[in-house]
Amino acid sequence: MAISCNTEESKSIHQIIPPDNVIDLFERYTDLWSKGNVDDITDDIYDLPISIYSQDSIYTWRSRNEVKGFLSSTFNNLELNNYGFSVINKWENYREDKKYIIIEMNFTRFFKDSTIMGDKFRKATYILRKSEGNLKISALIPHTTLEE
Repeated sequence: MAISCNTEESKSIHQIIPPDNVIDLFERYTDLWSKGNVDDITDDIYDLPISIYSQDSIYTWRSRNEVKGFLSSTFNNLELNNYGFSVINKWENYREDKKYIIIEMNFTRFFKDSTIMGDKFRKATYILRKSEGNLKISALIPHTTLEE
């Protein structure tokens, strides 16, 4: 992990730059999420079991079919809300150990007309599991509602 200091701002503010494999995973995830690609997110991005710690409940899915059902429902609701796409703004926290990476990402969602959907700077925290040389998301904490 590289950390660089922006000299134009306070020296206590650092920009976190995760390793390339983490950035690649999240760029692909963001692209697949923007397209509503249930199958590829289920097969290539999420690990089983996967847990989502929402603001009012904790969900854990142990099968691909459960994950697909959750994602299909989420993307249907996003479509009803005129969701267009998401972009990654920056990485806010990063911690890595032998089997897991914990990372917090700041992102923006946009409507189909490219105007900002909800908060400009949303956050989510992810736990990535390292398995056989691959990284997959095994848990996430959305700090805002997934469907808005």
